[in-house]
Amino acid sequence: MQVSAPLQNTLVVLGCSATKFEVAGHVPAVHLYDGPMYRVLRSHLRTHRWPQQLAIGVLSAKYGLIGSVAPIESYDQRMTTDRAASLRSQVTTTLSGLVKQDTHVHLVLGKDYLQSIDSGALDKRAHVHCVEGGIGVKLQQFSNLLSSFPPAPRPSAEPSGGVNQRPLYFLPDWDDFVDADFDFDKDLFSTAKRDGRKEAHTIQLLQPQRICDGILVSLAQHLGTKGLLRRVPPSDQSLMRPRSVRDHFTLSPDQLAFGDCGAFSYAGQHDPAISVDQAIAVYELYEFDLGASVDHIPLREIVDDEGNRTPLSEYERRRRVKLTRDNADAFMQTWKAKHCKFTPVGVIQGIDAAGYARQVHEYVEMGYTHIALGGLVPRSDEDIRTIVAQVDKSLAEYEDRPWVHLLGVFRPKLQDSIRKCGVNSFDSATYFRKAWLRSDQNYLGADGEWYSAIRVPPTSDPRTLLRLKESGKKESTIARFEKDALKALRRYGNGKLDVESCLDIVLRYDRLLNRGEYSRDSLRKKYRKTLEDRPWTKCSCNVCKDIGVNVLIFRGCNRNKRRGAHNTLQLYRQLEAHC
Repeated sequence: MQVSAPLQNTLVVLGCSATKFEVAGHVPAVHLYDGPMYRVLRSHLRTHRWPQQLAIGVLSAKYGLIGSVAPIESYDQRMTTDRAASLRSQVTTTLSGLVKQDTHVHLVLGKDYLQSIDSGALDKRAHVHCVEGGIGVKLQQFSNLLSSFPPAPRPSAEPSGGVNQRPLYFLPDWDDFVDADFDFDKDLFSTAKRDGRKEAHTIQLLQPQRICDGILVSLAQHLGTKGLLRRVPPSDQSLMRPRSVRDHFTLSPDQLAFGDCGAFSYAGQHDPAISVDQAIAVYELYEFDLGASVDHIPLREIVDDEGNRTPLSEYERRRRVKLTRDNADAFMQTWKAKHCKFTPVGVIQGIDAAGYARQVHEYVEMGYTHIALGGLVPRSDEDIRTIVAQVDKSLAEYEDRPWVHLLGVFRPKLQDSIRKCGVNSFDSATYFRKAWLRSDQNYLGADGEWYSAIRVPPTSDPRTLLRLKESGKKESTIARFEKDALKALRRYGNGKLDVESCLDIVLRYDRLLNRGEYSRDSLRKKYRKTLEDRPWTKCSCNVCKDIGVNVLIFRGCNRNKRRGAHNTLQLYRQLEAHC
């Protein structure tokens, strides 16, 4: 591994380490292994970003060739000649898929590990080098390689503000990306496959206008099938290096990346779905600015997927409060031991206001300067007001007052009291989700008035088409009504059709769905107000200017999420105006 200049398209394959951390759950491989190579890598990442040109794979005696950030469980298995032989086909195939033309490949492996690779099967145009020498030589060369890439200091941002200042607003993300080049006139994606599209997160659509002070990413949401941390095979190319959460969402230097565990997602389980070790490793590796400890919500009852309700006993609720507190303690201890760079946020759960307030002192003793109040979403305005007031009294004892975040709630009627109590930040997707989760408050006008979006559901959705067919109309007729409704709205938006004619055509299609929540007259009245007021023409945001009347059409994620971004901008403007 002779290094004289930064290399492009560099792949390093490290052998797994017999020395591992004692961790719970699945953690990224580089945070499981504690051998010398991994210590050098983690030390480098404390002050530098992961080099853009560097991919790292791990040759594991148990898992084969996997990405260095692949989430895996701890294991005890050594690489032997027989094990290498059994892995040879899989490892060689995976490595061949990673090695492209002009890729610089460095195999930092012992002799047993090397037997699992058929180097002759690799692309002959790649530069494959087997690093030789003792562990000291290999460590030095690996360190030199890391240092050879252009220096990129690890970004660091902390929230600012204080009592009586505007609270910061974090927008929760649920993989809210859209097709930046969606054709609204033809109602078509820019390309058939998502991988080929130019995608933009909704916060990018309004740039340079800002709709939030940062993004809140819930691990339980993103460790599923969507999002930055979605599940993929451990050998997937995307797991050879982490992608910074800040880069993923194109955050500006003064916007923050906040991670939490998404406790509502696993509220029905006995224990959290995220371990302390997993949360810390992900926050640190993906360059979060703030990371919340692992909590468990003491709900009065849990509701399963079929709507069945099961009350939680008083014992179970208190167990969850204690578990949350114990996790916060373990979280802080691990954060200190690993010298993490993100700011730890201790999540407090409570049964009542006194319970929340009493724990503040315990969290400060643990070392927290930032705390978050969880489990507030199902509570009433009055409950939240009481909890925040009690916590405020506890915080008043400290000269260096801890930062306070409210998880998951925005209540307009509480803003004055919340500010007086010194709440520093909150997150809420309410205004964003209203774009498609409400029947009559889908679009927030620049004047503060809510409007109904005009529904033109796509027949490309099999469930929608099935409902439309129940009208008795032929599929060809349904498709024509749908097309006519979209055309009528475009013509009205361009001033080429009167409002009543437009409504006739739109409602002819909508009437096929036999919506139970509206009478025909009330729906026409709501739609008429939206069309007559033309609120999209009174807004200066990029969405309204770019897509016009389409922002008021309730149809698919490309329109609905753009409308959600517009709504969130209006919320953000209200917060700024309230300073």
